[in-house]
Amino acid sequence: MNTKINNSELNFEKLYVTLGRYKWFILTIMLLSTLLMFLTLYFQPSVYLSSSIMEIKSKSKPKIPNDILLGALSFGGTGKVEKEIEILQTFSITNNALEKINFSVKYFKKENYKNIEMYKTSPIELTKISIFNNKLIGKKITLHPHKNHFTLSVNNSIKDWILSLFSIPSYIEFDSSKKHNYDKVIQNDFAQFTIKKTENFNEPITFILSGTKRDIYNDIIQESLSVQQLNPNAPLIEVSFEDNIPQRADDYVNALSQSFIEMSINFKNEQNSKVLSFINEQLEKIKITLQASERQLEKYKSKNKIIEPSTQAKKYIQKLSELEIKFSENVLKQKLIGNLLSFAIKNNNLDAIAPSLMELNDRPTLQLITILQELQLKESDLQTELTNEHPELITVREQIYNIRNKIFYNLKNLKALVLQKSRSIKSEKISYEAKIKTLPKEQKQLININRNYEVSSNMYNYLLKKKTESELLIVSTLSDYKIIDKAYSNTKPIKPKKMLLMIVAPLIGFLFATIIATILQGLNKKIFSYETLQSLSKFEIFGIIPEVSTKRAPLSIYENPQSRFTEAYRSLRANLPNKEAHEEAKIILLTSTIANEGKTTITSNLASIFQMAGHKTIILSLDLRNPNLHHHFELHNDKGMSTYLMGKDSIQDIIFATKHTNLHVISSGPIPKNPSELILSNRLTELLEILKTRYDYIFIDSAPIGLVSDTVPLMKIADQNLLVIRENHSKVSFLASLDNIIKKNKIQNVALVLNRSKSKNNSYGYGYGYGYGVN
Repeated sequence: MNTKINNSELNFEKLYVTLGRYKWFILTIMLLSTLLMFLTLYFQPSVYLSSSIMEIKSKSKPKIPNDILLGALSFGGTGKVEKEIEILQTFSITNNALEKINFSVKYFKKENYKNIEMYKTSPIELTKISIFNNKLIGKKITLHPHKNHFTLSVNNSIKDWILSLFSIPSYIEFDSSKKHNYDKVIQNDFAQFTIKKTENFNEPITFILSGTKRDIYNDIIQESLSVQQLNPNAPLIEVSFEDNIPQRADDYVNALSQSFIEMSINFKNEQNSKVLSFINEQLEKIKITLQASERQLEKYKSKNKIIEPSTQAKKYIQKLSELEIKFSENVLKQKLIGNLLSFAIKNNNLDAIAPSLMELNDRPTLQLITILQELQLKESDLQTELTNEHPELITVREQIYNIRNKIFYNLKNLKALVLQKSRSIKSEKISYEAKIKTLPKEQKQLININRNYEVSSNMYNYLLKKKTESELLIVSTLSDYKIIDKAYSNTKPIKPKKMLLMIVAPLIGFLFATIIATILQGLNKKIFSYETLQSLSKFEIFGIIPEVSTKRAPLSIYENPQSRFTEAYRSLRANLPNKEAHEEAKIILLTSTIANEGKTTITSNLASIFQMAGHKTIILSLDLRNPNLHHHFELHNDKGMSTYLMGKDSIQDIIFATKHTNLHVISSGPIPKNPSELILSNRLTELLEILKTRYDYIFIDSAPIGLVSDTVPLMKIADQNLLVIRENHSKVSFLASLDNIIKKNKIQNVALVLNRSKSKNNSYGYGYGYGYGVN
């Protein structure tokens, strides 16, 4: 558990270090992402939503009751809300709406460096449009006005230009030097159109061709139109449309709703028109028959000097006329029932025959249809909750099947009854016709002629009445749909969500930059933080020397003894072994993996911090190949360790006092030819033995252990070895090499010092903190 917590803390610290190291990069990316989002939102047009609410009325009852003829030729019916939703989204309805709303051309003007679309305010209008190449659809075409003419150019996108590099045909060009005139046909390889000028203007106008109505439906309408039921328990649907222009969105939704209503009315009128057409045909036929009968009757009366038939003849004529009309009505009933059976066989929607059954006064079958409707609604509800194998759903479907069979059975019986009644009427007609035959010849002929006239006259009057009723029905036809709320668009756009995106943009920039920074940090082969060093090395870290923002002198601890920099050396001093009063001097050696890691500066300041604590301290410069210590103390380097080890100088000759009491220095001296051999000489051992008796601490500034082998024998005799690692300079691979050298030579008492660290918590792991220090 503790290991997991430690790993979590370590990962957090690594992230913290990464953020600190790449903070300016991250801030720059955040700023750029915010700026990019701002520019994107500025140039991206807002989208508005317009919505209207429509009601789907319940099935309408027949306008004209007891109408056998109209019932024979048309059916009423109902439709589900889902069906209406799908119809509203079809191309046929959209096509009618597009006749009223112009989506075929969009016009733009430049304003504040961005294109602003103009709806019903454009100073130009394109007409007679024919597109020969669909690649032109969606392209921005700019009209450049001149005094007496204009020119056209196509604004191809960067995408088009890139595709053209790969020989993908997408790039379109117009002859921009060609002059065009208003109200004249413009034709090229891509399109043909006419541009009409509706008002004067001086600035360029950009327009986009959207293609045919089918193209508009596929590319614009389908993506922006939404139709849904507001409430499962209410026959209300919401029609919504998204557009950059709120007024156009309102206009389109209203046009679509109106087109839907008009379609419903036209459909009903189409059925009624069929009835009216049938009636007109029958009227023409009856009219001809009636006129012929009337002429025949007048001719007969004139020839035979008969003005009126006898009372008995009138009785026969009236009765036969009644039978003829009853027989005709019964024939119509047979036709109606035949249509009902045919419709019922071909369609599952049996409730559509209900209005016609009312005409036939078939109450039992109407009751069965009511039950069928209830069962079908129950089935629809159960389908949303149960599977097809559920017993309750299976039972309901069996009931529906049985009710349908009963309805078919009733219709067949009704057809048989009507047929039987027709036979009865026909038999009664034959009986009266037989009685007529017993009358005198003149009366018999008069009755037949008069009967034909009466039947034709009654049928003509009946059809005239039905014609009037049908015409009234067409005029009074109401749609099954009603607009409850007209289209309304909110003044606030639905997208883009500008405030949200402006908040999200810098967060995305932060995440993106952090990921990049983490990747760069992972690719970085240098030690970039205390946490990295701690995770990669098994040696204890005794100190962290902070990086200072201003340039300081090598011995800066004397300039500002309370600084954060000085406190770091005090913390390092506290972690080094203490010398007891009876003990000899402690030898502390400092080395590094490569050059320029700051070991000489740390050696100088560390020795000085011990001197400030009252300890007698001496520094030996044993980096004989690249001496630098004498510069820190402003000393000459003509004599030192090299001249002493070669036997040219004595101990007294090479020990130099500094400006600070109890702080002495032995510089390296001139660079020798054989530094490794000199360091292995007995004179160095003798020197150290003498110095141990005179000083409390002996500091050795040695050569980098990663470059030469001079330092290894010195590390074996030191009481404490400090390896200086410079942040963002020392490579990770050096730690493995260092570990091998120390293990191979069995070197003890090794610790690390991290130099020039940018960490904000340089006191981590030590007894001292730097919060009280003064920078």
